[in-house]
Amino acid sequence: MTNSGKPSERPSPDKRETLRRIAEAARQAFAAKGLADARIDDIAQAAGVTKQLVYHYYRSKEELFACVLDESSATTMIDLVAIELDQFPPREALRTLLNHMISPYSDPMLSALAQEGIRYHENHITPRNSFTDLAPKLKEKMRDTIERGVRAGEFRSDVDPDLFLAAAVQTTTSAYVSRYTVATLCGLDLNRDEDADIWRRYSVDFVMAAIEAKRSDCHSLKRPLPPEQRN
Repeated sequence: MTNSGKPSERPSPDKRETLRRIAEAARQAFAAKGLADARIDDIAQAAGVTKQLVYHYYRSKEELFACVLDESSATTMIDLVAIELDQFPPREALRTLLNHMISPYSDPMLSALAQEGIRYHENHITPRNSFTDLAPKLKEKMRDTIERGVRAGEFRSDVDPDLFLAAAVQTTTSAYVSRYTVATLCGLDLNRDEDADIWRRYSVDFVMAAIEAKRSDCHSLKRPLPPEQRN
């Protein structure tokens, strides 16, 4: 639907392909240079279109950036809310959900866009988007998982599910948009697969340890030994 309430026309195959090329070129440009330094001229050239055509579809560079952010967010959120967790016991279900939160950040381009997106949302009024539309489903998924864990006696009963979800997201994924902080404080380079895996396992165990009804040492909060030092 358009803003006027009339049905919107479905884009032709040629238009869809043009929009796809523009979006992909913009995604790479914004991830590499940020919103301030990315240039529409360069995006148009990479997409094989004119600058005028980019502005025909997007009123400004900021609108194009918001669309790129929304597309990336939609892909991540759709995958998250589609995970079937009822087949797993509560602990395994929660661990599965946490690992899926982290997995998209193995793409350095997504991490760069997320970091730029934080600055954008702090300085702009954010229109309704895929993240806000799908967040209730993710909150419901977390709430159901926690409630199952409480009934099973595995999770604490004094947990606010929405606050826990927000804390879990920040604990597990914020390192990927604060790589300098992580590198400085604990010496992990999240661009390296081995270091990223250390962070993933540590942050997930940290969150799991916070919610379990009985404290145990099954979630070690020590840094794992290098392979050559393990028995």
